[in-house]
Amino acid sequence: MLLEKKAHDILVLDVRKISGITDFIIIAGGSSDRHLNAIAENLLSSFKQKPIGQEGFSIPGSRWTVIDYGSMVIHLIHDDLRPYYNIEGLWPEAKELMVEASRKK
Repeated sequence: MLLEKKAHDILVLDVRKISGITDFIIIAGGSSDRHLNAIAENLLSSFKQKPIGQEGFSIPGSRWTVIDYGSMVIHLIHDDLRPYYNIEGLWPEAKELMVEASRKK
């Protein structure tokens, strides 16, 4: 679903052994607010399950959206913010699963 809207640099972190909050953390990049919104809209409309919570979606100027589905938490973050916040660095022990087809060109 992320690739359908051209999300890039998708990273899946398996945190089952190190977190009691979720099983997987998914981080995906977007190049603009509009791009991130399109990715989020696609996710929300494609999943049969409603999210437990979401932050930053459809907020003008929001460059980071978080969607919580319980067993997975999805971070959609603007390319410019990703290195600054380094979300993936918060779980250094997590097993990283890179989605190769999502590498930014």
